[in-house]
Amino acid sequence: EEIELYVVHVRPDDAKIPALTPRLADKREGDRVYLGPKMAGRYTLDPVIDPFSDVVFLATGTGEAPHNAMITELLRKGHGGTIMSVVGVRRLIDLAYTDTHKRLMSRFPNYRHVALPTREPGMPKRYLQDFVASGDLAELLPHRLDPEHTHVFLCGNPSMIGLPAWYGDTPTFPTEPGVVGHLHARGFTIDRRGTVGNVHYEEYW
Repeated sequence: EEIELYVVHVRPDDAKIPALTPRLADKREGDRVYLGPKMAGRYTLDPVIDPFSDVVFLATGTGEAPHNAMITELLRKGHGGTIMSVVGVRRLIDLAYTDTHKRLMSRFPNYRHVALPTREPGMPKRYLQDFVASGDLAELLPHRLDPEHTHVFLCGNPSMIGLPAWYGDTPTFPTEPGVVGHLHARGFTIDRRGTVGNVHYEEYW
């Protein structure tokens, strides 16, 4: 009956006039928004076949929007493995779904939500890629981030994701690796066209 949009109002400046969010911000109750009839994309839960695998969602800011829908679907279907959502934001006040995550954790013992602020007074700065590289994420998972039993979904800042350039089947990662580089070093496979993997990323940026 309804669709919820989770977006940041990106304001125009001299260098760029955003095409979407200023228009959405100008909408009022009763105004119309057109949605195309055909959905597109590969960022779905289709690769998660094992009902006891660990499923990890890593996002920056509003990148958690598709993850929230996926988490709801996994819980609705009774997924038996650990489901974890880790969201990186500047300040904790930037998190829009904290209360919802708390309610889900109280209802589902296999669900966990972690917030990583980078500019919260009195809290250490933690980036998602550092959280993975340090081994702290693995310590929170039953399978210790084992690629045989884990799917990782990534949505948000491209620097956090850190996709490689491909030369044939050989990936070349950024000098400062993102999450994908650290996962590749652990034996994970990047899911891309022609290759079924266990690291999945959204390409909207």
